[in-house]
Amino acid sequence: MNRNTMGKFFKLSNGQYMKIIFSYKNSINAWFMTICVANTKRKCNDCINKTENSPKVLYGKTTGKKLGVEALLIAKNELLDFEKVVKNTEIRIIGASDRLSNVYRYLKRYGYKEKEITYNNGKVKKVMYKEIGWEGEREDW
Repeated sequence: MNRNTMGKFFKLSNGQYMKIIFSYKNSINAWFMTICVANTKRKCNDCINKTENSPKVLYGKTTGKKLGVEALLIAKNELLDFEKVVKNTEIRIIGASDRLSNVYRYLKRYGYKEKEITYNNGKVKKVMYKEIGWEGEREDW
């Protein structure tokens, strides 16, 4: 797999769009999963492509109108499919809010583990991660 970013759109039953992005960070050999739900494809792209302080970013905002678990089930299925494609790497999922972080804990039943990491700016985030293709534990991050 040579690409650093892979994305896919989904049309949800409530008329909104969901975009799922898998992006690779070479320096830590990890893939990150990003999910955005918005009214249009353009708003999804704006959210993912803009800087954190841009007013177009939906990060941490609730955007799914009466969505239920539909988007989460699609995201889970895409994640499990993605695991079959990558090797010798790690997949990390970070919740944009405490509510989403709690939802993502259900990934433990699929072999994900929880860990807190501190970013360079001092923010501490809960991360769900899974090592793909390694035997045993890896503790180098």
